[in-house]
Amino acid sequence: MEIQTLEELRAADDLSLAFNPYGLGGRMRPEDAAEFQQQQIADCDLAEGVAAGTRDSFERLRTVFAYGVLCYDVYTVVGDLALLIYEQALRDRFMEWSAGTVTFRLPPAPDVSYTVTSYDDVKKRADRMTRQRAKLVVADQAIEFNGMLHGLRLWARTAGLLRGRRSRAVEDALAKLRNYVAHPSGHHVDTPVGAARTVRDLAELINQLWGQATPDGRLYPAPLRREIVVLSWNGSGRTRMEPASALTVPDPVEDQESDDEYQHVVVRAIPFIPGSRWNDPHWAEFDSRYETTRFPTEYLWGPGTREEARAWLEQERPDGDSVDFTDRVFLVQDHGRLLPPMRPAVAAGLPDDERAGVWHAVRADFPDDAFAHVRSSGDRSAGHTRRPGDCPACSTEFLGSGTYDEAHRAAAVALGPIRAVHLPSVRLPSSTFWPNRP
Repeated sequence: MEIQTLEELRAADDLSLAFNPYGLGGRMRPEDAAEFQQQQIADCDLAEGVAAGTRDSFERLRTVFAYGVLCYDVYTVVGDLALLIYEQALRDRFMEWSAGTVTFRLPPAPDVSYTVTSYDDVKKRADRMTRQRAKLVVADQAIEFNGMLHGLRLWARTAGLLRGRRSRAVEDALAKLRNYVAHPSGHHVDTPVGAARTVRDLAELINQLWGQATPDGRLYPAPLRREIVVLSWNGSGRTRMEPASALTVPDPVEDQESDDEYQHVVVRAIPFIPGSRWNDPHWAEFDSRYETTRFPTEYLWGPGTREEARAWLEQERPDGDSVDFTDRVFLVQDHGRLLPPMRPAVAAGLPDDERAGVWHAVRADFPDDAFAHVRSSGDRSAGHTRRPGDCPACSTEFLGSGTYDEAHRAAAVALGPIRAVHLPSVRLPSSTFWPNRP
């Protein structure tokens, strides 16, 4: 080992300086690089209730990350340590959840509870109960639990502490990376970008375990704000989205196109904001019966003229709301052709003659995920599950299929009682992403 002087240890690493706000290229000044890299994780604050051990370990990560400007290898150390804290956070949260008692089920014997004072106690008890093929009782379910990372992840999902279908795939990836770090088979090098991403993902996961979603989060985003907006279209195929407040002033476009009058629909939807990652790319394919927009869009009124829409808004004065788009349940009907996903409440309002065919109940974050799963499940080589449970080939959970009544019951198990909603069939006429709407 070459002994370096204090001055040499204080010198910036040339590799670290190559990472700048525009990507990889020209070197930054050391002072600017130090500030820039710290800014990448500066907003990764943990929720107040997070366990002290997890919090201290995470804050150490953020402290050490800043020194990557002086030593490029620090980024690899931070990325690896973050993956190990993943399991620590799950263990700490499990101890809080258990409140000192774990219960196992070994049919036909009655459930047995044991006192635990540390996670070492939990692991020892789990090892013994696993040999007896007993299962951990979580709420009204019993799950396989070996006390290791896989069992902890299954517990967190069953207990409802982690949410989202696409985030489950990231959790799988983090678990595999953690196992690689814990049991390495070679040398690897991380980058400032990769290390910062891992730290940010870890912060989201920790906060979600303690019940706090992340505003604008990648894995566990906070509910999105929906506003009252007006969708309009004309016979020429032009479509528009505008805030409800825009109807208080005359529309010069419609004045110029009076021969081709626009139709208007009032909905509650994610508003379009230039540059936002949450803009809905399929807003112009809105259909009141089918989930053809990426994010939940709620039909309120229409169609009608601009004046009629303005009058309805002035009378009803609807408000916006917030909506969680993750873990939604969809029903997909296969009746000669595969139709777009539908909300169970809307399907419950259909007349009997529109309930023919095979129905599939799927839990997914987005309707196209549910549709793609059902479409691909017919091909056994694609690897999509055809039995209830998480799909190993995509980010969905298959709930059941069969007749409408069978699929409805499967959806009700996941959602609880389903109240029928009767909606008129209203849609914007053009749809390139969902061309097979009936």
